[in-house]
Amino acid sequence: MDKGKKRILFDAETISARVKELGKAISADYPQGNLVMVGLLKGSFIFLADLVRTLEKPCQIDFARISSYGSGTVSSGQLEVVMDIVPVTGRDVILVDDIVDSGLTLDYYRKRVEQFEPRSLKTAALIDKTGRRDRDVHLDYYGFRIEDGFVVGYGLDWDERFRNLSHIYVLDES
Repeated sequence: MDKGKKRILFDAETISARVKELGKAISADYPQGNLVMVGLLKGSFIFLADLVRTLEKPCQIDFARISSYGSGTVSSGQLEVVMDIVPVTGRDVILVDDIVDSGLTLDYYRKRVEQFEPRSLKTAALIDKTGRRDRDVHLDYYGFRIEDGFVVGYGLDWDERFRNLSHIYVLDES
């Protein structure tokens, strides 16, 4: 992919400022701290790392990994938890994702975590992409809302590439 095929959607400074705003909002909502911040791998790892560093109280960090069945770029819609979280019964939990597109993964995993009986369960995503939403997913915290477009960078990937970019780019689909 050459530089002509992607354009900056959100630069590093804009992302950093928005992540700090989200951290302040979460800190205000949980002044006692003691949160369990759960990153959905792989895409959320950069966002989660930056987000937890903005929190004003200690938190626990964990990760979950959900795999979808299918071949190539087509998913059958069948999901499997490949790596799960520590027990969260009676704890305040925030699920952190990189992007909510169809909403399938976050909806599926939220329902699973609800069965563990956390005290509270909220959701956060860097990108709320509304154009292809199949599931009604409420986001308590989100960085940026977009309608459509294929985005990469800051943890977001295309075929496991471009996660390391400091800006978020939209790829030219032509």
